Amino acid sequence: MAAEIERKFLLAELPDRLRDCASVRIEQGYLALADAVEVRLRRSGDRCLLTVKRGEGEVREEAEVDLGDDQLGTLWPLTAAQRLRKTRYLLPLGNGLVAEVDVYEDDLQGLVTAEVEFDSAQSSGDFRPPPWLGEEITGDRRYANRSLALEGLPFNPDENGKHLSMASRAYRLKTKETPTQGIQRIALGRTGKALERLESADGGELAPAIHGARKDLKKLRGLLRLIRDELGEKTFKAENRRYRDAGRLLAATRDAEVKLETLLALQHEFGDLPGAALEQWEGRLETERDELAAALRKGIDGRIERATETIESGHDEIRRWSLETDSWALVKPGLTRTYREGRRALGQALTDPSVENVHAWRKRAKDLWYQLRIVHDAWPELLGPTVDQTHRLADLLGDHHDLALLAADLRSRPDLGERDAFERAIGQRQDELLKAAFDVGRRLYAEKPKAFRRRIGAYWSAWRGA
Repeated sequence: MAAEIERKFLLAELPDRLRDCASVRIEQGYLALADAVEVRLRRSGDRCLLTVKRGEGEVREEAEVDLGDDQLGTLWPLTAAQRLRKTRYLLPLGNGLVAEVDVYEDDLQGLVTAEVEFDSAQSSGDFRPPPWLGEEITGDRRYANRSLALEGLPFNPDENGKHLSMASRAYRLKTKETPTQGIQRIALGRTGKALERLESADGGELAPAIHGARKDLKKLRGLLRLIRDELGEKTFKAENRRYRDAGRLLAATRDAEVKLETLLALQHEFGDLPGAALEQWEGRLETERDELAAALRKGIDGRIERATETIESGHDEIRRWSLETDSWALVKPGLTRTYREGRRALGQALTDPSVENVHAWRKRAKDLWYQLRIVHDAWPELLGPTVDQTHRLADLLGDHHDLALLAADLRSRPDLGERDAFERAIGQRQDELLKAAFDVGRRLYAEKPKAFRRRIGAYWSAWRGA
């Protein structure tokens, strides 16, 4: 891989000279994200690329492979809900340097960044950015394209679409806010984002909008488990039920999309699957997905409307939460419980790797991922890699679960030919995923819960005090 040396900046407004610059429209989606490695697809003007990047911050490794339109079209569905669009302008800075100014679109509207690439670390260190480049955000994970594609804006735009403060929807507690303020801000950010997605859930963007809204609700339920003791059992159960029910209203169309995506991924992994049966199965899944999506889009059963009403009622209720504990005690019980339950679930899956046990472990791993992200700023340099590993574990177990859904769908189609080949491929891929998940899980849950609690508590105390 070739080394790439870049510095990144956050612009408060568009440069005056931008209208005279060359530009290109870019659309990109992410196929795989693990630790500091990303695999993405990009259409930049007429050029189609598959890119692998490794590393973070100013210096990264990068490799690119040109693709044809058909190849990009085949892989593109696998990037659902992990995409972004922007226009890139090339603005000369002098001395052979060029600022690549990215003006983002859709949910990222209002964000403008610029990257400057250098041929050496020396020239990067010598560079003195002009004032219009604004705040430097090199290495800030919130502004990495992968984070923007998955999480959206780390700030709220004002009424004119301009950049405001970093408060807003960032899914983490921040130093310049009390823990209770941060918890309510995060919760309101998730409901607000889910509602925005559902309001725009029409046309070809229905699937990513539904997927994104369900992810927002899962993050919110992870937060609820984090502050369960503070909320009290009655309030926790009512709020958790509210967002669980809203998510279930949106589940059918997402499950249909997942099964199709998983079959396409299996085809990519095992190129020798029976062609005729594969085509038949894929066609049926596409038809079922499209029928469900059409019914949802037309509002035949009112699912989107009912989900929206449910989330809206919760959005108002969050403002009435009575949170009083502005200390480590606010999150300590929930985080410790989530870690303990995940560790126990790992042990059960190791003893009996049934679909049910692996799925139970997956849910606790996702909760841990969400909750560690919330306390990430207690020590980003140490917790950041742990968050990445927890994300990787959740992804591995999520892919295992998606294959279980596909296997159940296969069992429901007794007339589908050459079933044994599909069953073997699904089983083999699940075994591979589970082996990788156990490798990550043993390390992630190596500490006993009390030791884990003391360690994260020490980070918190150094960050905020008691």
